[in-house]
Amino acid sequence: MTVEAVRLSDKNRPAKGLNPQGVRHGVVAVCFESDHYLVIRRSQSVRAPGMLCFPGGHIEINETFEQAIIREMDEELSLPIIVREHLWSSVTSWGTKLEWMLIERDAAQTPIPNPLEVAEVMWMREAELLGGLDVLGSVPDFFEAKYNGLFTF
Repeated sequence: MTVEAVRLSDKNRPAKGLNPQGVRHGVVAVCFESDHYLVIRRSQSVRAPGMLCFPGGHIEINETFEQAIIREMDEELSLPIIVREHLWSSVTSWGTKLEWMLIERDAAQTPIPNPLEVAEVMWMREAELLGGLDVLGSVPDFFEAKYNGLFTF
């Protein structure tokens, strides 16, 4: 393969976080402990800065949902996790496909936010999370799907 051929094939690759069809594709971590959800406030240097949401991110090319959420939790929160199950697939109002993964952490492990991606880490009850004006739109969609019985945990 020539250098030019490598450059051409790289140009034809989807951009980071896009699937081969050009659609953004990501994973979301749902960590639920003692009636609280693990929530982050996004840093000012990422998309939707300052918004509250569940942790997660894009899926790399040739990466499984499980591999992606394990990597994202390490990158964002230095948090080792166990993936319990795939809960749900959704498409946001802005066109991103999301895979919602139920995860578990060792209670002795404390999330440590990467300031480039996460401004703040908190544990919130559902009502607290849904009561805020600064919540990413996918969060209410998640709870609506849960209420409608599309998944249980």
